[in-house]
Amino acid sequence: MKYLAYIIVSANLRLLAILPRPLLYQIANLVSFTLNHLASYRKRIITENLKNAFPEEPDSKIQSIRKKFYRHLADLIIETAMIQYYSRAKLMKMFVFVNPELLEKYYNEGRHVIVMGGHYNNWEWSSPFSITFKHQVIGVYKPLHNSYFDKAYRRTRSRFGADIVPMGGIVKKLFEYSNIKIPTITGMVGDQRPAKKQIQYWTDFLNQKTAMYTGSEKLAKKFDAVVVFIHVGKVRRGTYTATLKLITENPSDAAPNEITEKYTRLLENMILEEPAHWLWSHRRWKFTYEQWLKMNPSAFSTDPLV
Repeated sequence: MKYLAYIIVSANLRLLAILPRPLLYQIANLVSFTLNHLASYRKRIITENLKNAFPEEPDSKIQSIRKKFYRHLADLIIETAMIQYYSRAKLMKMFVFVNPELLEKYYNEGRHVIVMGGHYNNWEWSSPFSITFKHQVIGVYKPLHNSYFDKAYRRTRSRFGADIVPMGGIVKKLFEYSNIKIPTITGMVGDQRPAKKQIQYWTDFLNQKTAMYTGSEKLAKKFDAVVVFIHVGKVRRGTYTATLKLITENPSDAAPNEITEKYTRLLENMILEEPAHWLWSHRRWKFTYEQWLKMNPSAFSTDPLV
């Protein structure tokens, strides 16, 4: 059944790939209408997240952001499906780095770089990294349950030279590249919800106490990697710009959680520019800070938010 599902999806995507771009976005409009009005896709979660993040906004504003979110999500679905068929030249036009020279210096110095981003605008379009930069690009991902789709996912994202690595294998992989003195760029999306047992840091994010992953910070300190934030802007449908913002060149000098906190503030500011372009359908605040404290009573004496 898994193979049959893969064949059916792949065949439909190939048919879509031959359609002109304006028609693809007409299909995206239909997908948006379906998600919003017919399927009501995670509408309760989206609405709750928006109300908690923007408690002072009227319902009309919340509904407006939600409607724009569905439209943007539909674009992402179409764009992510089509990326495997786009050429190098086409991708370079659709995802443009504003200041790629920022990383040139670190390549010449043989430094690893960790690029921290979020589920904002089109985070799936990682291929331009391999096209634009001299570093060996490493994409960290969570393996898919369907092995056929997993293989297709890795093939699509590695076709321009990126090394696609499961989350649990990133430390080993960076040691391998360090041993042969190849500087890398590792892309990390750090705005997911950590598992309860993995939580080590809470901060204020979008008007809520929020647990944050600290893995990128630990990785940076372990490998003395430069840490950069990627600010992605949506120029129009199917066209994005990426601006790189330095977080730190010297991770070992950073105080505990300082890198994570700087990342969080950059992420929050980016989301506030156009809230509809963040992934509001994710259950980011599934459990609260108060619930976590009940599970970790020792945190009362150590946690800075208490």
